[in-house]
Amino acid sequence: MPNSLEDLLEDAKRKGSEIWTNIKSAGKDQLTKAIKNLNDALPEIEAAGFELVRLDLDIALLPRMFARFDQIREISDDEKEAILQKTKKNKFLNFILIGLFKAVEIRKEVQIDNLNLKEIELEIGLTPSAKLIFRREDKLKLKP
Repeated sequence: MPNSLEDLLEDAKRKGSEIWTNIKSAGKDQLTKAIKNLNDALPEIEAAGFELVRLDLDIALLPRMFARFDQIREISDDEKEAILQKTKKNKFLNFILIGLFKAVEIRKEVQIDNLNLKEIELEIGLTPSAKLIFRREDKLKLKP
């Protein structure tokens, strides 16, 4: 009987370790899949007028990916609709394009003195989001 409590604790520890290993493996698989999806989507993203300039990975219990884009050219509303229609079945790519297009729309409505929109950051994870990054270019330049 004295071993039964120890057996229960050992069993709980073993099961907890198995669960943690499964969670870590699932998170890694999820992140690997997201990176592959992003890489596969780059030609369509570039066709939509955006370029991936930075990729950050948050490796945690719930992994996240932060993809930063720069708008390299504007496209017409008809082109946007055509691209969104073409990519409708690819939910991952469609999410990215909708986020980028909405960020550009917001940028047109927001005027911040001496600040220019430089990048759009999309958080791809459990709760996706878009972030607009503005910078004052004159403050970033080195002074002689």
